[in-house]
Amino acid sequence: MTTKKIDAEFVTEWAAAYPSTADDHVLGPIHRAVGERGYFTFSEAEEVIKWKSNRTITILRRNDPADVETITEMALRAPEHLAHRVLGLLRGVGVPVASAFLTIAKPDTFTVIDVLAMRTLRRHGEQDSTWPAYADYLKTCRGIARRCGTDLRTLDRALWAWGKAHPA
Repeated sequence: MTTKKIDAEFVTEWAAAYPSTADDHVLGPIHRAVGERGYFTFSEAEEVIKWKSNRTITILRRNDPADVETITEMALRAPEHLAHRVLGLLRGVGVPVASAFLTIAKPDTFTVIDVLAMRTLRRHGEQDSTWPAYADYLKTCRGIARRCGTDLRTLDRALWAWGKAHPA
């Protein structure tokens, strides 16, 4: 573990290492459409799954398309601390995938939790060895983003890129 906490220089350097167009399709047209309509369509949900965790796509496809729309709409209207739990009503959607849905819908409010980001936080002394509740993870990331003068999406890109470059 490095003893150096994450700082603005770290975020700038490692966010630049994130593949530049990796999330354009989900944070571009899908983000805008969901923002206008207030829910994900089935095909948009598939795109989010492909972006975040392609291995769960076959499980997601077991959901009724109408349920995807209804549950994602409920989640986006739910209190912040419950939104990821509502998304968990969908087959194939655990907390990491739920956090991806929330990030695409509201990138200024939510961020993605995954093993690469957790690896980065742990190795920089920002998170202990336990897997946190999503609300706690979000609080940690918001604090780091504030401290570094950045937004959650840029911080997530940096955490992911560093974690990818530094295997366990």
